[in-house]
Amino acid sequence: MRLTPDKKLHSREHVLADDLSREMCEPKRFAAYLGIAKRYYESDLRGLARRVLEKEDLPAAARGRYFFTVLRTLPLTPETKRRSRAKKRKKRAKRRKRNGKNI
Repeated sequence: MRLTPDKKLHSREHVLADDLSREMCEPKRFAAYLGIAKRYYESDLRGLARRVLEKEDLPAAARGRYFFTVLRTLPLTPETKRRSRAKKRKKRAKRRKRNGKNI
């Protein structure tokens, strides 16, 4: 955690993504970590990061890959599930309209 404020990090998700990308030695993949910071619970992500960092036999270059592999086992936040369902419905309606199946 940083003690001085960074003006580029303006939300909890941005701070979490910055922390995770630095811990996993992948600062250039900030956008990927920001995406997961919005989809998963913060406590789950920080716990997973702690477990990854505690693995002694895992090289630093493979931390990020291992993190994203294990990430699939974590539950999504309820808001994420609602948003994805709404997107699917919207896509389905567009597809029907385009194919002439306007119901």
